[in-house]
Amino acid sequence: MSGIFPNEASIMRLIGAVLFEQNDEWQTASRHMMVEAFAQIDKEEIDPILSITTKAA
Repeated sequence: MSGIFPNEASIMRLIGAVLFEQNDEWQTASRHMMVEAFAQIDKEEIDPILSITTKAA
């Protein structure tokens, strides 16, 4: 095998390292999104449609 990689094992190590790093980034991003989603759930939001008060005529 000629070129950049001396053998197939070195190619596999590089691919494995890239996939491992991508997986780590995905897990970190996913965790961050979950924290934001839970933070939004904890916020009390007032729906203007549901909070309309009516007065008897």
